Amino acid sequence: MSGILRAGIIGAGFITVRGHVPGYRAAGGVAIAALCDVNEERARAVAQDLGILSVYADYREMLEAEDLDIVSVCSPNCFHAQMTIDALSAGAHVLCEKPMALTYADACNMIEAARKADRSLTIGFHNRYRPEMAAAKALIDRGALGDIYYARASMLRRRGIPGYGSWFTNKDLAGGGALMDIGCHITDLALWFMGHPKPQAVVGSIYANFGPRGKGLGTWGSDRYPVGARFDVDDLATAFVRFENGATLAVEASWAGHGTDGQRLQIFGTEGGVEYNDKLFGAEHPVRFFCEDGDELLEEPIDVPEACRSAYECEVSDWVQRIRDGRPPLTTPEEAALVVLIVESIYKSAATGEEVILS
Repeated sequence: MSGILRAGIIGAGFITVRGHVPGYRAAGGVAIAALCDVNEERARAVAQDLGILSVYADYREMLEAEDLDIVSVCSPNCFHAQMTIDALSAGAHVLCEKPMALTYADACNMIEAARKADRSLTIGFHNRYRPEMAAAKALIDRGALGDIYYARASMLRRRGIPGYGSWFTNKDLAGGGALMDIGCHITDLALWFMGHPKPQAVVGSIYANFGPRGKGLGTWGSDRYPVGARFDVDDLATAFVRFENGATLAVEASWAGHGTDGQRLQIFGTEGGVEYNDKLFGAEHPVRFFCEDGDELLEEPIDVPEACRSAYECEVSDWVQRIRDGRPPLTTPEEAALVVLIVESIYKSAATGEEVILS
């Protein structure tokens, strides 16, 4: 696909302003033709600031009126599936923000819509584009770890509940809390490193010990609301996933808790291991490789190149180039659907107190 690509964006929030718009402009050859948000006043203000000419309050009107090549879906989670399917049906390639959908069934419908439309569909797991994650993935892809059999993945905030009282903390709109918001990121990275084995069984627990009391509030996200606003999602989740190939994965995600902030990934293989720890190793060497030479145990820092731009910009511009080249996206919808399947199963397990067996 050559020439100028016309882009439309659904949603005028943080991720649009800080991620998608800079990404399309970094890609080059993309004209952001239209912006849509149900809050038309906000959409007009953002469009004016960013130099976007056309503004809509109804995304269906935008899809009908504008001849769009690509569409970003940056709406609250509960709308992702239908908006994506409608945009694909209108003939656009789609970058949908994470989570892909609230249910695995909806994710599968999105995949089928992309197949029928013969359009590219990717999901916004921008962390794959962080230099430290790319360095770890390159090490794994070289076979340095051997067979991967276990992984631990955690993304923990001490005080980081986003947009208290906004759609982030509203189960009907968000589908979930910390697990849905940041747990899906860490789960995606773990699956990416592990080679996307097929999940067989999931057991999980969720907690809400801070949000209901108006504690643990962060500054990121939507507008701040007074204490007492709606909070009916989780602020901590933990889970254990077993895969058909025998590998296992432990996942932790929290918006709030009495512990250290941080993100940590440990991947264990028969020949070596790799660990990312944003607290332990320091800024210069957050990734380390563990192996042995005979009886000698080795621990080696992995060089990580300095990022020249944000992971959001890298993600969007890379996807645009892949569309032009006729290549699949780095994050395929099938891979993203596995994350949905696991997250949905964790919530089911937490609700029933039982292990969820996947067929």
